[in-house]
Amino acid sequence: MRLCILLLCLHSATLTAAPRVVTSIAPVFELTTAIMTGVAEPGLIIEGDASAHHFAFKPSHMRSLQQADLVIWIDRHFEAGFSRVADTLPSSTRQLELLPALGLEGGDGHIWYSPRLLLRSIQIIRDTLLTLDPMHQNLYQANADLLMQDIRAWRHETRRRWQKRQPRFVTDHNFTTYFEQDFGFRSIATVHDQHDDHGGIKDLKRLDNTLGQFPAACLLTLETTPSTLARSFTRKYDLKIVSLSLEPPGDPDQPLILQRLTRLTTALEECI
Repeated sequence: MRLCILLLCLHSATLTAAPRVVTSIAPVFELTTAIMTGVAEPGLIIEGDASAHHFAFKPSHMRSLQQADLVIWIDRHFEAGFSRVADTLPSSTRQLELLPALGLEGGDGHIWYSPRLLLRSIQIIRDTLLTLDPMHQNLYQANADLLMQDIRAWRHETRRRWQKRQPRFVTDHNFTTYFEQDFGFRSIATVHDQHDDHGGIKDLKRLDNTLGQFPAACLLTLETTPSTLARSFTRKYDLKIVSLSLEPPGDPDQPLILQRLTRLTTALEECI
């Protein structure tokens, strides 16, 4: 069904030049790619496992941004360097900063694990593309509708899965906050309040007290290697380390952003 809809939209789309869209990090790229399927593929600045919080721009990155029709990122405080980039882009470049657009300026930037925020982000990106490129509006609309349908299905299945049981997990930093708010449960503890916080004596005491009262089954991390403090607590409390960055790829026919969501719920199964 998905293929038939896309083929019909492709047939009706005119052969106009596609907008040049550049995204900051992989989740934003994956979300935008799904909406732009059949039109063009957006660019990506911070690739692979590179940290968005400690990223140094290269001249090639700046050229890509300067030539873009639209730049999409999370927040000028979330991706390193974007606080300066926003002021250096030409007036012809449309800027879409997602946290302010969602009314969450200054909040946690990990919006891609929240179905509520994902659905709203899809609408915002879709509407921005429609304004920028009305000639491909049928494709943008169809792609967005299909993606929102998939995310709603994932949300329904995830809620059903955790209705009678909840995973017992610790995170190495706050990246599941919005996910927890949407699904009504919480992580037992967080090793670091901020991604670049290396911890200290207060962290040690806080974690010891919490994990002593509420045993956890695993530590979730977005890193290939958790921090030294996180690793020490996994050894002390016999926690399984589950890295979302090391999960195997999913269904190749499924949008990458959906594969990312599936990896999270699969990882949480290891925390029962």
